[in-house]
Amino acid sequence: MPVDPRTEAQFLKAVERARSHGLSLMEVLDRNELLLTDKRRHDIQVQANEELYRRLERQSPNKLMNFVYQRTDGTAYEMFEAMKQWLMLVINNQADSTLEDL
Repeated sequence: MPVDPRTEAQFLKAVERARSHGLSLMEVLDRNELLLTDKRRHDIQVQANEELYRRLERQSPNKLMNFVYQRTDGTAYEMFEAMKQWLMLVINNQADSTLEDL
């Protein structure tokens, strides 16, 4: 997977900083959040789940039902299906800011 230019520049700057200051490269990379440690991976997963929860919390049952079924009444199963469809839309368009109002 290609590395984006910004990340590459940060990496090269960290390498130079470690060399010029006699620091551990691993510490400099970690301080600059350029390493994916187990703790950082866990923190990213927690943040992603929290963001998903916040998005869901902004929704109303009527809005979800209307989005999927074009009506606001329905069974618990239909509501569950509407939530699943909404969730898949959010996941599939995670990098796209168009779902903020959805």
